[in-house]
Amino acid sequence: MQALRLRIHLTPHLKHSFTRCLIALLIVLTTLSGWQMAVTASNGTVMDQENYALVILSSADPSTMQQAIQLIEAAGGHIVHVFPPHVLIGTIPLTSDPGLLGQAGIVQIAREVVDPVSVESYGPIAVAGVQTWNTLFASPGGSADSPDSADISGQSVQSADLVNDALEPPDLPPGFAQEESTLSAKSAGGSVPGYYQTSDYMIGDVAVGIILPESDGSADPSTEDWTTEERQLVYSEIVAACNWWAAREPRANLRFFYDDHCSNPVSTRYEPINHPHSEQGLWIGDVMGKLGYSASSYFTRVRDYNNALRQAYGTDWAFTIFVVDSSNDGDNYFPDGYFAYAYLGGPFTVMTYGNNGYGPSNMDAVTAHEMGHIFLALDQYYSARQPCTRRSGYLSVENQNSLYGGCSSNEPSIMRGQVWPYTQGAVDPYAGGQIGWWDSNANGVLDPVDTDPQVSLSAHTPNPTEETTLTYIGSVVDVPWDSPTRPDVTINTIVRVEYRVNDGDWQQATATDGAFDSASEEFTFTLSDLDYGRYNIEVRAINSAGKASATYASDSVLVYDPSQVGPFSILHPHQPDPTTTRRPTYTGIARNVYHGAKGMVVMETAYIVKVEYQVDHSGEWLPATAVDGSFDSAEEEFIFTTPELSPGTHVIEVRATNSAGQTEMYPASDSLEVASQAGGTYQVFLPLVVKSR
Repeated sequence: MQALRLRIHLTPHLKHSFTRCLIALLIVLTTLSGWQMAVTASNGTVMDQENYALVILSSADPSTMQQAIQLIEAAGGHIVHVFPPHVLIGTIPLTSDPGLLGQAGIVQIAREVVDPVSVESYGPIAVAGVQTWNTLFASPGGSADSPDSADISGQSVQSADLVNDALEPPDLPPGFAQEESTLSAKSAGGSVPGYYQTSDYMIGDVAVGIILPESDGSADPSTEDWTTEERQLVYSEIVAACNWWAAREPRANLRFFYDDHCSNPVSTRYEPINHPHSEQGLWIGDVMGKLGYSASSYFTRVRDYNNALRQAYGTDWAFTIFVVDSSNDGDNYFPDGYFAYAYLGGPFTVMTYGNNGYGPSNMDAVTAHEMGHIFLALDQYYSARQPCTRRSGYLSVENQNSLYGGCSSNEPSIMRGQVWPYTQGAVDPYAGGQIGWWDSNANGVLDPVDTDPQVSLSAHTPNPTEETTLTYIGSVVDVPWDSPTRPDVTINTIVRVEYRVNDGDWQQATATDGAFDSASEEFTFTLSDLDYGRYNIEVRAINSAGKASATYASDSVLVYDPSQVGPFSILHPHQPDPTTTRRPTYTGIARNVYHGAKGMVVMETAYIVKVEYQVDHSGEWLPATAVDGSFDSAEEEFIFTTPELSPGTHVIEVRATNSAGQTEMYPASDSLEVASQAGGTYQVFLPLVVKSR
């Protein structure tokens, strides 16, 4: 028996109602059959969107907008879409609304349809943002990114295959990767993304330039004209695609800033739809020139624009979407058969309004696929002929879900094209890895931002010192995740530097430039009103991904009483640390000293009679051995080997005693990590306690 397939073609005005009915039918069917099925909106988000909210800002100041975003994030929300400077869309806990209203220019928080007329005074970008909110988020299920045709199983009818839509950018300079790596290594600011690195992985903040060219008839006959409804549909479809990616991986913390040349299309002398994609430079160069970018290469003009967006909005990445009007074109593709394509790693993607068989209302699915290319994901549909072993992305991940060849994976995925993977929210692990979405150590932080903030601390001099106020300076740099093939870059910033004294509470250091907000920072802190004694100082940094320094910077300093005459010992730190040696051997030197105006002076009035050590503050002081055979002079070298130590961290302390009966008040110390013989892990056996009756 053959299955009956219905091909239903809906107008944009009817498709929302149809989608709701279809979802309701699916819910009934799954209930009757006993199946359990997660019903999602066609933008891939769970149907329950009660925490989604529209935020209206009264201020046009970009810094106020950033402050509003920070306040919302601090309240437990996350802004996903930014329509600068007046409109924000994201998730906000319902209980947070009263505390946010009135702060940082927030004049309205809406969770239902908003009349666009109410924001007309803020300009067309705010109006477009509100209309996008009304279309995509204000009513669950009423989304503009629903397929415009479906069969009775809920699968979308197959659209035309994409045509080799992943292109290599032709403008990268020779040896780009090596040159960028060298530049990054020499820069004082750490390895931050460079000029050509505008979309290395899909994590963090992204600026999206949306440009609709509008022919003016001066070079080509004008055959297309954007209508108000078409422009808004394009805007909503692109935002839906961005929202789709944000919903796929919350750990990516995606936030999109839209630079709108959609509400006001940019004029060009050419009619783009009537030129093959090989002649895109004519109209792209013309459009970018109208926006003020005048480089000789149209690729450079777009890259200059992307980098300007990145700087203006303070984002990590940026790319541009050109949408070409094809409403009056019979086939909705360029004369050479192309209708949607993107350059791997940017700087832009191009698509037609009709996108061949996809139709305008499935532009979100096409955009989502092309965004994958922008962030270095490869094609997986058969006709692209991308082999399983081809690698791509910052993490250099194979293309093992490709339909071309016998790959190890065969899953639905957005990189295979068509609408169905989009409606199902399908991204296979290999495509996810190519855009940076792997967590290889399963610590909850995606690999490209699983970085290490390394701290350097200037040791205090002189040491020992009679100063009771000590000021330290240091620096920290966020060390990027090591990419196998691309320049190493980090989008993390240092958000805090902390120090502690003698294992006390962590306290905050001060950024030298006034704020911790970049990938490399200098800092300072002061210890005041210190008593005489030995102080161990440790420093760590925390980055914007919440990662603390794997290794602390440290210093040990002795603050002494200048009137004291007595023994003073120096314990040489054990090397290597950590060690697998269970009975480490230490060396050091002990002196009988006077702390004078010019520092410590060895005094012959008394001599060292013994040196002792203890392990882990046990209180059991054990004898060290004089290197020359006996303790009988004012300066002695000593050596000792500890008892067998268990795997873990241990503290070794040393004190000396002189012939006048004075014992060192502030023992020298070293902290040592003892690893197991089998790779640094060890077992702890707990006693079994049985309760007696």
